[in-house]
Amino acid sequence: MDKKTFLNKVNSIENSIASSIYDKLVLAEKANKTIYSGEFYTPNIWKAIESISNELGVGVYTYGIFEDAERRMIAFSYDDIWHYPVNLIKINYNSKFNSLQHKDYLGALMSLGIKREKFGDLILKNDECYLAVQEEISDYIKMNLISIGKCACTISVLDISTTEVPVYNFQNMVVNVSSLRIDCVVGALCNTSRNKSEELIRQGKVLVDYSEVLRKDKVLRGDCIVTIRGYGKFKVIEEAGWTGSGRVKVLVKKFI
Repeated sequence: MDKKTFLNKVNSIENSIASSIYDKLVLAEKANKTIYSGEFYTPNIWKAIESISNELGVGVYTYGIFEDAERRMIAFSYDDIWHYPVNLIKINYNSKFNSLQHKDYLGALMSLGIKREKFGDLILKNDECYLAVQEEISDYIKMNLISIGKCACTISVLDISTTEVPVYNFQNMVVNVSSLRIDCVVGALCNTSRNKSEELIRQGKVLVDYSEVLRKDKVLRGDCIVTIRGYGKFKVIEEAGWTGSGRVKVLVKKFI
C-alpha cells in the first residue's frame, strides 16, 4: 500500500504519527523481519491500524502486557511474535501516611523527561504500581526514579513469564439505552438527562478511545473505551439483548 492511500485510510490519526507508523510498516516489508513501533499508542490509533490489517500484506500485532491494555505497542511481522521489547516494572513506595494515585505515578515518571508514549498502562494494586515500559528505558527508570512526591520508592523489573500479571478492577454494569448513539450511552452511564449528556459532549468532556467526541449522534461499536470527565472511564463491551420495551441492553465495565 502506498503512503497516500495508507494516510487516507487512517485519517483519524495525526499525520505525523501515521507517517511514522507507515515507515515502520515499509521497513518490515523490505527487511522481511519484525518491526516494532517503539511507542505505546492509545486505542484510537492501534485500532485504526488493526482495522486495515487485511489490506497491508503483513501481520499487525498489538501488545501492552496487561489484559485489557489500553495503550499498546504495534508490531508488523510475517511471523507470530513471542517477544516484545517491553518490560513490566513494579513500583513500591514506603509510606504509611500517604495514598498515591495514578496521577502521582504518572507525574513522577514524566518529571524524569520520559515521553508519555514510552510507557503504557499503569495499574495500581494496594501500595504498588505496575507499569508497562519500553525495554530500553527500564534501567533509566530503575536508576532515577527514587521517589513519588515525598514518598521514597523502589523499582523492580519483573519476569513476565513467572509473574502473575495484575489485571484491572472493573465494576460490571448493564445499562439500557434506546440506541448506541453516544448521547444515549452517556446519559445512561451518568444517570442523567439527554440534554445534560449533550452538554457534556459540547464541552469536550466525552472521549471515545481517547478521541474527543464531536458529534452527539456518533454510534458506538463494541469494545471501546468511553471516558466522561467527572464521571469516570468505562469499557463498553457488547450488546446483551433487548428489554421488553425494546431498549438495548449494553454490557459495560467501569474502571475502579
